[in-house]
This record gives sequence, structure tokens and C-alpha cells, in this order.
Amino acid sequence: MMYDLFSDFFNDFGGFDVFMQPTARQEEKKCPVCGHTYSDFRRTGKIGCSECYKVFRSPITATLRQVQPSITHIGKIPSKSGEELKQKRRYESLKQELSAAVKNEDYEKAAKLHKELKTIESEMKKS
Repeated sequence: MMYDLFSDFFNDFGGFDVFMQPTARQEEKKCPVCGHTYSDFRRTGKIGCSECYKVFRSPITATLRQVQPSITHIGKIPSKSGEELKQKRRYESLKQELSAAVKNEDYEKAAKLHKELKTIESEMKKS
């Protein structure tokens, strides 16, 4: 058991076991489409292709959570003409909340959300 602890410790620092004999390095996982590795992403900050998102989903998600507050890209909203876009996003968000409320049989919340959706719909028709 103690050998395993020391072996793991030394393997983390250069690939040698306790007796300083080289150990077989595990080959790093590569994207089957472009050949990039997660190390490439860490080094450059860029993904090789769209398949990389699937192959390295877990570590990329963890990295993005450390760097930014959300992993969902929402883009920038123009300050002058952005109100309509904000209203559309709010509308879509409320529709999802309404669907979840109905699914969970929270009809009181669903009624409030439905009323808010109707208000937004009427405002959007005016514009």
C-alpha cells in the first residue's frame, strides 16, 4: 500500500516509479476528426473542430466554469436596439419555465407565468 502511494506520487512528477524506472505513459485522448488533444486546447485556448466539443465535453465544461460565470453563450446585446432582443429572450425563458411548472403540476406558478407571457405578447404586437 505504501508503495502505491509513493509510486503515484513519483508518477505525477515525471513518469518514474519509486525505483526511478521509466513507466509507460498513457497516450492522451485525441479527437478522431482533427487529432487535437485536450492539452492543445489548454495550451492555445482554441478547439480544433466541432467534434472536439463532444470528445472533451467534461474537461472543457470544467475549465469554462472556472473562467466565466456561465457556460451558455448569449452574445452581446446592442444598447440602442437591444430591448426587442431582451424581450424575446425573456419570452422564451418564460415559456420554458411555464412548461416546467405544468410538468411539475405547479398550476399557480403556471398561471402567473401564462399571464406574464400574454403581457409580453401584447407588447410585442404593439412594436
